[in-house]
Amino acid sequence: MTRGAVGRFRRTVSPLTGAICCVSLVLGLAPATAGATAKGAGLVGVGANRWVQTSDQKQREVEAILDELDRLEEQMDQLAEDYAEALNDGIELDKEIAATEGRIKAKEIELAAMQAQLQNVALKTFVGKSVSNSLASILSSTGTLSDAVRRSYLTSVALNTGVSGLDELQGIIEDIARERKQLESQRTRAGGIADYAKKRLAAAEASANLYTARQAQALRDLGDLLRNEQSRRAKAALEDAARIAAEFTKTKYSNIPAPSSAAGTAVKAALSQLGVTYKFGALSPGVAFDCSGLMVYAWSKAGVGIPRSSRSQYAALTRIPTGAAQPGDLIFTRNPVGHVGMYLGNGQMIASPRTGDVVKVYAVSWSKVTGVGRPK
Repeated sequence: MTRGAVGRFRRTVSPLTGAICCVSLVLGLAPATAGATAKGAGLVGVGANRWVQTSDQKQREVEAILDELDRLEEQMDQLAEDYAEALNDGIELDKEIAATEGRIKAKEIELAAMQAQLQNVALKTFVGKSVSNSLASILSSTGTLSDAVRRSYLTSVALNTGVSGLDELQGIIEDIARERKQLESQRTRAGGIADYAKKRLAAAEASANLYTARQAQALRDLGDLLRNEQSRRAKAALEDAARIAAEFTKTKYSNIPAPSSAAGTAVKAALSQLGVTYKFGALSPGVAFDCSGLMVYAWSKAGVGIPRSSRSQYAALTRIPTGAAQPGDLIFTRNPVGHVGMYLGNGQMIASPRTGDVVKVYAVSWSKVTGVGRPK
């Protein structure tokens, strides 16, 4: 074999071998030598020193890569949903913390008023600066004296002055102590949720980077073959989804709530965001959305509030049969739930799919639907 022939052989086989090794990794197969791989992958010899990959093998390679990208996308969806759910938990806990802080403030105001009343009465009853100062210290303290000592002294004051409501005052002191303990616990939980959210976001971003790298490598290796197969699958999915949706209309359902009169407004709001970039945890109209954030935005424009994450939306909304889906209903996929979109009818939905993509309309994969929720 001449040196020129060897060069031609290397230039011909090297790119193919790289692509085949990529698929081998995707499918969990051990890489083989160039010659063995070429033979096993369906490469046929041409002359004494060239190999050509068959069209059938290239098609199988494309399909294997797209299937692997689907699996990576599902993994990414689950991690993204973990992050969104943590954000939702944090939002709900922030509301609880604010409510607890509000109750503490109200109780402290009430306590201060009652302490002032008792102190005024006591000052009129007892004579001497040292006594009044000591009494004021006891009445204004909620932590330096034991409950038993404070209660005993206050009882003595009440009995001598005829002041009522001592049990109520003591109850307020105890309420404040309980609320403060609860607030401390809530803040600890909030810190834990924030840490968890940070870790889930990092994992989701790592998964997205892997997906992007695999996709870019596949496009470099297979180019138009991959794009054509993606286009073919998308077209077939739309046709299949529309056919199934048409079958659904033949079934009549009873005892399910009618679609919200505001569904049209929600659909219009979602469609107004076509082309907006996907971003983990985002809810920024015109800038970026994650899948559940788009649903929250669209239904908020219709005057209906729904939870922040797709799992919490799935748990909170009225469930209806999949075949009864109407425009505006939320379509949940994955198990556990990892993605949500808004049904538009005719087997189509609008959603913010994943990193590297934008808000768009595409086919409902009915076989992957976990359930349908109806906001009201």
